[in-house]
Amino acid sequence: MRIRVDALDKIATGQGLRTRYAIAKRLGVSQSTVGRVLDGEQLPGNPFIAATLAGLAVSFDAVFEVDDSDRPTAERAVA
Repeated sequence: MRIRVDALDKIATGQGLRTRYAIAKRLGVSQSTVGRVLDGEQLPGNPFIAATLAGLAVSFDAVFEVDDSDRPTAERAVA
């Protein structure tokens, strides 16, 4: 699972959220969590994902993407 940083930035800016602080406040998470996720230092966990979907009123696919590392090895072999 990874966050599409460019998409989140565009959506956040469109909603008047121009700083990581503003994004964190809207999502109800810490600014350090937003920073770690956006900088790729931390994967977005379920609470962050839920907060993003609810706080920004967006669909999962608008901001997040699933990559092969998220699927079990057996599924990757079949796909």
